[in-house]
Amino acid sequence: MEFSNPSGAMHPAVKLFTRENVHTLAFPKTADGEYARRYLLPMMLGDPQTYIQNVHRTQLMLVKVDDVIIPITISDFHPDNTYTVSPYSHYVSYGGFEEVKHLNNPPVEALIKLVMNPVAWYFRRAELDKVVYVNNYLLSTNLYPSVNSEQLSAVGEALIGWFPDRVIVFRSVDQRKNPHVYQALEANGYEMVLSRQVWYMEPGEAVRTRQYKEDMRVLRGHGYEVMDGKDLSDEELARALHLYNLLYLEKYSYYNPQFTLEFMKLARDEGILHMRVLKRDGRIDAVMGFFIRNGVMTQPLFGYDTALPLEAGLYRLLTLITLQEGLQRNLLVHASGGVGKFKKVRGGKSVIEYNAVFTKHLPVRRQRPWKLIKLISDYAIPYFRKMDF
Repeated sequence: MEFSNPSGAMHPAVKLFTRENVHTLAFPKTADGEYARRYLLPMMLGDPQTYIQNVHRTQLMLVKVDDVIIPITISDFHPDNTYTVSPYSHYVSYGGFEEVKHLNNPPVEALIKLVMNPVAWYFRRAELDKVVYVNNYLLSTNLYPSVNSEQLSAVGEALIGWFPDRVIVFRSVDQRKNPHVYQALEANGYEMVLSRQVWYMEPGEAVRTRQYKEDMRVLRGHGYEVMDGKDLSDEELARALHLYNLLYLEKYSYYNPQFTLEFMKLARDEGILHMRVLKRDGRIDAVMGFFIRNGVMTQPLFGYDTALPLEAGLYRLLTLITLQEGLQRNLLVHASGGVGKFKKVRGGKSVIEYNAVFTKHLPVRRQRPWKLIKLISDYAIPYFRKMDF
């Protein structure tokens, strides 16, 4: 189906494309438009689960406003969904039950779980996952294209017309790189709900830190070769995927995106990610993959052999390579969340990332779970701002 101006409001034409009519979409001849075509079209014509294993009961669609392509996901509850398509997985399964494991305090863990169990039951009953996630590339970090306030308002208005029974959620909103997105959505009645703390790094500032110089010394001393991922064989791609899984799934959480080998092949063959690997003695020990949008780069693919001793410094070497790539391209580095102290000594600055949530078109029953999350969010944000996670 294709829709235009469903509410009759005065705004630029906004159109919705699904698997059935995406063949009629003329992707804009822009860097972002071409990226969307190469990345999103295979997932729409096939199945997102072919590329990200833990994307269940999810439809991927595209919204076009003027020459801007914005992907949206429509999901229904599944207990094993990645948090990138499920607020339940984000706030309950991952952010609630799994994060308490890192406290290493069994009595506190037991107390939190006791509180979380009825909350989890309530969120499922209140259909928390009945949402439209906007600007969702199914990744942990979703960078925004060049989009103006009028276009954002038009998209939001159209989405309410197309999906009147769903909460509208814009992912990955912050006030560092996209303050106008934050301001436009807030002005249109969206509530800013805590997603996570993230870090930005200015490569030009990072290279002046003492830690950067130390990282360069470690790279020279360890004898690793930095290889371009476009030259990797399928077997080497499988090794790189295993390294990501070791870090992001086994060490952190299986609610992170579970990439498949088909995703890795797409990343290599279509340039979806610029991949770099650290190789020594014929073996790949670490991998990093980044993409670029609107003057920012971010690294959804990051992993290393966690069985190697910490002295190998593989995480710091991957970060070093990331900063070098950013410096070479004059880009701001979105360094995602976690290991805040590590990033801070390399010039990183933290900001709060939000989910921008609109519920005003829904019955009060459907608004209540998000009001509860907002209440907890407002209480937690000052704590996050004081701490380096």
